[in-house]
Amino acid sequence: MSAALGEVAEFINGFAFAPSDWQEDGLPIIRIQNLTDAAKPYNRTTRNVPPKYVVQPGNLLVSWSATLGVFTWNQPEPGLVNQHIFKVVPDGSRITPSYLRHMLAGALANMERHLHGATMKHVNRGEFLSTRIPLPPVEEQRRIAAILDQADALRAKRRQALDHLDTLTQSIFLDSFGGRPPAESRRLGELAHVTSGLTKGRKLNGQVTRIVPYLAVANVQAGRLDLRTVKEIEATAAEIDRIALKRGDLLLTEGGDPDKLGRGTLWREELPLALHQNHIFRVRLRDDSWVLPEYLSAFVASREARSYFLRSAKQTTGIASINTSQLRGLGVPIPSMASQQRFVEALRASEALTKTVAVQARTDAELFGSLQARAFAGSL
Repeated sequence: MSAALGEVAEFINGFAFAPSDWQEDGLPIIRIQNLTDAAKPYNRTTRNVPPKYVVQPGNLLVSWSATLGVFTWNQPEPGLVNQHIFKVVPDGSRITPSYLRHMLAGALANMERHLHGATMKHVNRGEFLSTRIPLPPVEEQRRIAAILDQADALRAKRRQALDHLDTLTQSIFLDSFGGRPPAESRRLGELAHVTSGLTKGRKLNGQVTRIVPYLAVANVQAGRLDLRTVKEIEATAAEIDRIALKRGDLLLTEGGDPDKLGRGTLWREELPLALHQNHIFRVRLRDDSWVLPEYLSAFVASREARSYFLRSAKQTTGIASINTSQLRGLGVPIPSMASQQRFVEALRASEALTKTVAVQARTDAELFGSLQARAFAGSL
């Protein structure tokens, strides 16, 4: 037995709140950014809207534009659903909320190839609501949902472990150096060459070029690289010789949200050859007699360095940026080489554990995806 999504639940599109509706008091307005990032603050409003837009704890929500996803409203107070989000009200006589949540996720995954919009993903309401899902008896729905819930919980715990390990570098750094300020320090510009990368669209004046991988800001995250999508650029032999990344280079972004200013990580030759764009700084140590690359990377991510970046940065409308001179002026404490080496050993042990947990997380995600696909096909 099967049914269309629109036959087993009501899908209420959110209210089109305007910025003029935003206030300090009232109920929270649930926007997509609040569903995808728990740290994002809520706008509130005291505006009276029809009751159908009120979301109660436990209600299902589907973001259908830009970022697609299924969510459960788990806040202790009611909220108001914003546009581009469906409030989903299941027909309790035909389908359980937990089973519907998994079927909604499966339907979104199944519709990826039918997405509309050149620059923004969104689903077509009619097409989405006409998506057919398996509809076994309620007891069977509970059995299937319990299996998927268990697999999803395992996947979530593994992600939490990875998130915890992501913060371990700074914990090790603080344990190693936080309580004993070194007597000596140097400006970053004394310790390293700081350069920016290639500008896209620059004039090449007919010079011979070759196409090479090209790191953009999105590739450089805090403490890691995201190389799922790597752009390419035409570059001359001289540019490649000058800009090509080498193992141990520290990559830092020049701007973005203030809390992400100067985010970066070390380059470990993840690609045989790569250049970087002009909105990324490359910090290359002159030698390793003063500091090790791993220590420098951890220090730049520390509270002390980030406080310097925020004081020095140019800020406009929530966006902050630093320039080469400001970065070169960063004061870097110089601990003993022995303490830096001990820090690197501890860091490598942590990285080895992270890799093991990451493999387990991928396995859990693949298992959950397989189970979800089977459930959506009616074969679980």
